[in-house]
Amino acid sequence: MRQRTLIAVVGGLVFVGVAVGTLPASLLVSRLPPDLKADGVSGSIWSGSADAIRLRGTPLGAINWAADLGALLHGQLAYEIDLSRPDGFVRGHIAASLGNGLTGENISLELPVTTLNPERASTAWQGDLKGTVRLVRVVNSWPTTLAGAFTLSNLKPPGADQALGTFAIEFDPKASTPVQLVGRVSDVDSPLLVRAQLIIRRDRSYVLDGDVTPRPGAPPEVARAVAFLGAPDSSGRRQFQITGTF
Repeated sequence: MRQRTLIAVVGGLVFVGVAVGTLPASLLVSRLPPDLKADGVSGSIWSGSADAIRLRGTPLGAINWAADLGALLHGQLAYEIDLSRPDGFVRGHIAASLGNGLTGENISLELPVTTLNPERASTAWQGDLKGTVRLVRVVNSWPTTLAGAFTLSNLKPPGADQALGTFAIEFDPKASTPVQLVGRVSDVDSPLLVRAQLIIRRDRSYVLDGDVTPRPGAPPEVARAVAFLGAPDSSGRRQFQITGTF
């Protein structure tokens, strides 16, 4: 009797799994947050793809997904995702559970910094963003928790021809709050010595606040590039603040 019961339970689970797995991908897409839209959807909830996914109207790229079967045992709907585009990608693990929003883990990415604002590319900072998100929790389309490390390379101010180098950004969830994310910014490979803090607020504004000085031996044009910030302090550093929205 016990063996027959076990077989029945396993059979029932297999039946449910197959039934869920064959549900069309369009059903999953219909549950996306209002800011996200997908076109050219194919496959199933279990494994599928979309030719294009857009965030608030901005095209992000094509996406593939495959369900994480083990997460179902913990009451989560989880996927390995792979978003690709000609100039970058986003890959990692995301999970949704009732009442806890969306959680992402071990997400790697390489994207232009203008990905979310391509229409402003000619008047915006240029560069390449690369990094890993160790953990992110998104509630109501906002990351209430973010732990991750990133590098910004080939960074150019608006209208500039020369890149300022490569910089690191480290987001520490202990320094952030539910309404703003806080990251530490430092130079990695640059003619500039930079110490700064990046604050990204829920209203989609940001503030980069810190100080900078040319590295010893930096080209003269680098020194001229920071001269507009005003006179340096006694240690030779100049204060700066950059604000904007995205």
